Amino acid sequence: MNKKKIAFGAITLLATLALQSQVDACTGFIIGKNLTTDGTTLFGRTEDLEPNHNKNFIVYKAKDIAKGAKWKDQSNGFEYPLPQHAYRYTAVPDVTPKDGVFDEAGFNEHGVSMSATVSASANKKIQKQDPYVKDGLAESSMTSMVLPYVKTAKQGIEKIANIIDDKGAAEGNIVVLADKDGVWYMEILSGHQYVAIKFPDDKFAVFPNTFYLGHVNFKDKDRVIASKGVESLAKKAKTYQEVDGQFHIARSYNPPMDDANRSRVYSGIKSLNPDAKVTYKDANYELLQSSDKKLSLEDAMKLQRNRFEGLNLKPLDQMALDGKGKPKSKKAVKGYAYPISNPNVMEAHIFQLQPDMPAELGGGVMWLAIGSPRNAPYLPYLANITDTYQAYQEKSTKYNKKSWYWSISHINNMVAANPKQFGTQVIDEVKQWEKTWMKEQEQTNQELTNLVKSDPQAAAEKETKLSKERAAKTFKRLKEIEARLEKDSSKKDDKTKK
Repeated sequence: MNKKKIAFGAITLLATLALQSQVDACTGFIIGKNLTTDGTTLFGRTEDLEPNHNKNFIVYKAKDIAKGAKWKDQSNGFEYPLPQHAYRYTAVPDVTPKDGVFDEAGFNEHGVSMSATVSASANKKIQKQDPYVKDGLAESSMTSMVLPYVKTAKQGIEKIANIIDDKGAAEGNIVVLADKDGVWYMEILSGHQYVAIKFPDDKFAVFPNTFYLGHVNFKDKDRVIASKGVESLAKKAKTYQEVDGQFHIARSYNPPMDDANRSRVYSGIKSLNPDAKVTYKDANYELLQSSDKKLSLEDAMKLQRNRFEGLNLKPLDQMALDGKGKPKSKKAVKGYAYPISNPNVMEAHIFQLQPDMPAELGGGVMWLAIGSPRNAPYLPYLANITDTYQAYQEKSTKYNKKSWYWSISHINNMVAANPKQFGTQVIDEVKQWEKTWMKEQEQTNQELTNLVKSDPQAAAEKETKLSKERAAKTFKRLKEIEARLEKDSSKKDDKTKK
């Protein structure tokens, strides 16, 4: 995530702290299907920038586009010609398009899923030789430029590559696209250099905001898509490095690893594989990780909620509550570090791709938590929905009681600021909902897989109705929780004043 910094409204203690230590700090992950308990592929990301930053969840309808029309990014001036037809797709956009659309994540009607992006930056020597292009392709446009116009994940990677070849990249980014044939992982390294790989089914990865690709076989055109000068640019910049006698991309392009990236990749790897032979002091962390443990959807959710459980670290935002003062930056401080689940997370999503589900349904489920998943529930959605619950569509930039994001943000802030008073009561209830939905979704997937073959419209109507009813019921309960927490917080304040 890499956006203009905007703060809204009154902010709680923990939100103020988050703004002081603000970073572009999304964390992505991939778990190959050979490592999961049920043979599904899992991938996703926490969208991590700042508190009080509203996110919507919407469906863009398929549409024809006038010949000669161009996409225009209001945030950086990027322009690019558009195809004459856009496919239906779901997205999680910002509510301030003048600062960038940031569609972020979703399915399209052909079963392509996309998560974009995890921000990253090349080192200064690389940037001097191949600087980012001010009006090039940025995260703010990426999902909008790709997801509505491709029928396969590989086509999506190729489209991004073609745009960068033509217009350049405005920033470094990591992008993931997937379909029924597998997952593609792409690093946009510099203004005109990029590398993408077909992700192995027997590996997992955790990747916060830096590059991770090691050696790749550039001759393998079926599994690698890369710009022409990746290796030669590193030599020209005098940053070229080898590992075991082979060119290593990340070590050649990265700046030194900062504390916030170190703490998140280390804790993420250990969350998915406690036996992993990595340490907090490692100079680098490889992208492709192995595990003897089989992983589940619940493990992926646990990863995105990770706050150093089981490790000898505490979250930076815990310092003020511990009476240790407020950190002035994202740097680790005496046993405190920046966790994956932190006050800057605005939404989190997990794609659960299933080999037996048709592309019309997305080939799987998108589990979406609008607001921080520290206390927000993950609700399941299929690609064929035609609309979303109204609370996901409120566009306010300050607290709005009708908004899903703002209601969750308020709940999360109250719980985070009063851990002794509220404990884990909210997240414990949320996890019970999620367990119920996981069982229900298995049945829904089977029913709609059969129905979509004979009547796609009926399948879309049924899934839309089911998902909106679930969201309405959940939102009603969230409002009850919010009101109770607010009342109990007020009682505590009254006692403190006496």
